[in-house]
Amino acid sequence: MADRAAWLRVLGRVADRQSEVGLVSCPDCGQDQLEVRYIVKHESRIGYVLLWCGKCLHGISVSRVRAPEGAPTWSIDDPASVEGVPNFARYE
Repeated sequence: MADRAAWLRVLGRVADRQSEVGLVSCPDCGQDQLEVRYIVKHESRIGYVLLWCGKCLHGISVSRVRAPEGAPTWSIDDPASVEGVPNFARYE
């Protein structure tokens, strides 16, 4: 089983390769089913990120991050921004 540090390393890879998020393996189960959602203030692109595996439903949330340029974002002011995000087990 992975730990938070392993998930943070994966987040760094995902942030660098936004268009290829599905090609990065889950540190828990090894499947290529990672999903990422940046929930931010649009003007600053700062907020938090959710990263989880759609297969094993493990992941992390990290606050005070800046969404990479070109990454899709959801508004932090819109409660609907978390719709569709599963209730995944988060490493603290």
